This record gives sequence, structure tokens and C-alpha cells, in this order.
Amino acid sequence: MAKSDDNKQAGAEQAATRAPVGADQFLQMVEQVKDYAIFIMDPKGYILSWNTGAERLKGYRTSEIIGRHFSVFYTKEDVKNGLPQRELEIARSLGSVTQEGWRLRKDGSRFWAAATITALHDGDGVLVGFGKLTRDATERRSADEALVKSRNMFERLFESAPDAVVVVDSHGQIRKVNQQTEALFGYMREEMIGKRVEMLLPERYQKRHRQHRKNYFADPRARKMGIGLELYGRSSDGREIPVDIMLNPIETPEGTWAFAVIRDITVQKQSDAKIVELNEALRRQVAALAATNRELEAFSYSVSHDLRAPLRHIIGFVDLLNSRDISALDDKSKHYLQVITQAAQRMGNLIDDLLSFSRMGRADLMKIQVDFDKLVRDIVKELSEDAGNRSIQWEIAQLPTVTGDAAMLRQVMVNLLSNAVKFTRPRDLARIEVGWMEQPTEVLFFVKDNGVGFDIRYVNKLFSLFQRLHSNEEFEGTGVGLANVQRIILRHGGRVWAEGSLEGGASFWFALPKEAA
Repeated sequence: MAKSDDNKQAGAEQAATRAPVGADQFLQMVEQVKDYAIFIMDPKGYILSWNTGAERLKGYRTSEIIGRHFSVFYTKEDVKNGLPQRELEIARSLGSVTQEGWRLRKDGSRFWAAATITALHDGDGVLVGFGKLTRDATERRSADEALVKSRNMFERLFESAPDAVVVVDSHGQIRKVNQQTEALFGYMREEMIGKRVEMLLPERYQKRHRQHRKNYFADPRARKMGIGLELYGRSSDGREIPVDIMLNPIETPEGTWAFAVIRDITVQKQSDAKIVELNEALRRQVAALAATNRELEAFSYSVSHDLRAPLRHIIGFVDLLNSRDISALDDKSKHYLQVITQAAQRMGNLIDDLLSFSRMGRADLMKIQVDFDKLVRDIVKELSEDAGNRSIQWEIAQLPTVTGDAAMLRQVMVNLLSNAVKFTRPRDLARIEVGWMEQPTEVLFFVKDNGVGFDIRYVNKLFSLFQRLHSNEEFEGTGVGLANVQRIILRHGGRVWAEGSLEGGASFWFALPKEAA
């Protein structure tokens, strides 16, 4: 114990011999502070001292500012309103005052200042002046303003969101909701804040949801709630609402919360149900139409096939009559026999075309790569040989390879080119052109001629079965060829159309989709 007292005494003696830090040293230390403006004023506010930080912050050198009133740092509005003097009076009364506001530098530029004015007294308590410490808080204020602006923007977005938004803490308590939540569930926000989120669920889901909530906060991440499940909310009147829910975790000073975006999908579910209903109705209609088409195809084939037998009998007996001595017949009888022969032949052609049309609808597509250029040139060669001495000028472009049923596409070109040859018969020089054009999603082919053309008002009849725009006396035909063309192209996923005018020639176009071309 004695030794400890000796140590304390020695320490006290050493401390007594040390020189205290004097006012000069303290002022020297203040002088070197660069990040804060520190200066002393007399009781009326005139500046008595000026440190390096003040010179750096405000732009005045010591020789320029000593003796001037500190109101020089305030804006004209603040000076006019007596702010400098009022701050001194508050500091005198309370001992100090801390204020923030715009202040001026020597060059007139402004900065946001955070300043403290402290009243200075002598040993007798007499006011001898004021000390002022100022720092530049512009960046901090800008950051604060940006934060406030960001918060305000978030609040506006939060409130005006088109979906209900509910913020829930890890205990399942509702912390925040927007106005759409009120509209969707029928509660005022005061009725929801602080309550368990399960209040917004049908009772049969509440127990299961509490476990789901615990699982979510054990592994919080952005995800859709209840993937593959039908989710429902419950309004204040007990009505169940089909919803989609997107969850996002957010970090707060109180821990992880869940940010739930809830979308009412009532209209969507109604639309989905309607689409399912319409699709089912469409499926039934397509099935019924397919069955009807099959029946019509079978009927057409059966009728055409069954007509062949009596027709063969008619043609056979006409041939027998023609092989006998018909000199005993008068001219009118001979004419009748000729008409019967021609009608039977025409009916035979019609049955053949009808059977071809029926088979084309029932045949499976056998798609392969087809050299369309060779296919067309082979047909042109055959038609040229059959044309005899006719003058026909063919203009055939180099055609591309296409994907399709070779036999069916050949039938298309045979029909189109045969028609071109037939309907240019009245011309001294027939001109027939075959070409193609490439489009972004399809390839177009055309057959143009300078024949008799057609009245464009009746263009829709061209591709209908048994529809003809010319009499049989003018041009032979059954009215099946173009109907067959349309059927084949449609089966390839394409389209057909025609252009022309009376005595102005005709152009027949068809398009094949790129995947089929």
C-alpha cells in the first residue's frame, strides 16, 4: 500500500512540472484545420480570427475578411430577414445554436452550410464574442435530397401500381399495403396493417400458408408463389379471388421482409375458360367437318364410279350403232346420234375429272425436293408437241427447287399451262410466261398469257368446282381443273389467286410457304 502511494505522489509531482497547452498552441492547431471553417467574432459579429479551413471553404484570405461582419456570408434574403443577428441572439441566450442553410463564398457561389455558433464568456461570465464552426454539407444534402426523391418516387410507384402490393415481415404481419390492395380485398389499410397476412386468404388455405411462409423466409428469393397451383385470395365480404402472386425479399433494419405483388386474374381465368370452350367447340366442328368431307368425298367417288357403268353402256351402244349401216337414217337422226356421242364423251371427261378431284382430296401428301424448273419444262415440251403448228412463244424463268408432292405440283402446272395454251388459241402468236418471286415468308409462282382473259368481276368463281366463265362451244372444259389447283395448293399451306381482264390476258398466281418451298 505504501509503495502505491509513493507512485501516485511521484506522478503528481511530474504532472505539476509539465507546462499546460497554452492558448497560442490551441490557436495554432485550429489554424491548420482544413475541412472546417473556424473563426471568432466579437459580440457584434465582426470577424476577429480566420483559419485555413475558412479560407479554403469561403474563398477569403485573412487580410480580406478580418474586421468584416459575418453577415457577408449570408444571402441577401437572409440578411434582409435578420437571420445573422437572430442566430447571434439565440447563441447568446442558449449558449449555442446549430443551423443549416445556403451560404455564400467570395465569388458569389452558394454552398449548403452546417454551422454552429457558440457564445464565448470570460471568467466573470461576461460575453466576449462568438466562435463559429462551419462545414460544407452540399454533397450530404444532395444525397439526402436524392434519397428523399427516390423514396417519394417509390411511394408514388407503390401507391399507383396496377396490382395489389403487400409487404409482410418474417412473422407474417402486414407492414405496408397500397391502394390497389384496398380495392382488391375491400379492407381499409388501417384494418390490414399489423394483422397476419392470412386474413387475405380463404380459411382452407391459412394453415398451409403459414408453413409456406416459414419455408419462404428460410430461403428468401424472388419467385412466383405456388407454381402450378391455383391461388385464391379472400375479400372482406368472403368472396374468393383467383390471383397470381410474385414474391421478392427486401432487406430492412428489422430483418428480411417479403414484397408480394398480387394480381387479380379473374378476367384472365374467364378468358381462359372461354378459350377452352371455344377450342372444344372448334374441335367438334372440325371433326364434324372432316367427317362430312369424308362422306362427301366417298359420295362423290361412289357416284362418279357408279356412273361409269351406264355411261360405258351408252357409249358402247352408240359405237354399235355407228358401226352399222346408218345410211337408212335421215340427217336429223344422224345428228341426234352425233349429239349423244359428244355428250357421252363430255360426261366421261367430267367423271374422270371428278374422280381425279376426289382422289386428290383423299391422297396423302408425299413431300420431297422437287426440281420445279425441270418439272415445268417437261410439261411445256409435251404441250408444245400437242399444239401442232400453233405459234407459241414460251418465256420460262429459271425456277427454284421446292418441297412438296411432286405428282400434285405437276397436276397444278399441267392445269395452269394447259389453260394458258387453250385460252390463247385465238391469238396468232401466243405468249405464255412462267416466273417466280421470293417474299419474306413465301415464294410466289405465276403463269401469264395474252389470251382472251376473263371478266374480273367473276374472279371468285374461277376456283369453284364446275364453275366456268366461257361456254363449251368457245372452249372445252369441265370446270374442275382450277378447283383442283386450289385444293392442291391449300393442302401445301399456300394460296391461289388470279388477275386478268376481258381480251387482256390472264395471270394465275400461287404461293407456297417458305418451309414448303
